[in-house]
Amino acid sequence: MSMHRSGASAPGPSSASDAPWSDLREAHKLLRSRWTRELERFELTLPEYLALEVCGRGTPRASDVARALGLSAAGTTDALDRLESRGFLVRQADRVDRRAIRVRLTVEGRRVRRRTNAAKRATLRYIHSSMTHEEREALSHGLTALTRALRQPVGGG
Repeated sequence: MSMHRSGASAPGPSSASDAPWSDLREAHKLLRSRWTRELERFELTLPEYLALEVCGRGTPRASDVARALGLSAAGTTDALDRLESRGFLVRQADRVDRRAIRVRLTVEGRRVRRRTNAAKRATLRYIHSSMTHEEREALSHGLTALTRALRQPVGGG
């Protein structure tokens, strides 16, 4: 039971309904840990990998990279600095808005992105092959339902 602001008890999830959320947290933790270890082979952090992904889809503004990664401007600058120092990307002034900085991958950056994406696909294939067809279907249906529920405004309105 949880408490309302008024101090009254409100019905909360039972321990049986807590199980999927614990499982989701554990799966997230394990997947993130596995992917972080995989990225170490490329000497990349997760934010650096995600920045490569965003930059690989075009020439985003640095602020767009920050928004996509959910990082502060300083955190994004740090990640972009590390990638730029390794020759994976270049930053250039935006041609239209000179206050903005555009980011684009170099040839080496595109090569590393291809290699990390191949490693990601291999990891996902392994996970996929470790599950039965029924488990994959249940996971897909459950994640679809969760995504739909999370897109609903709080309070169902």
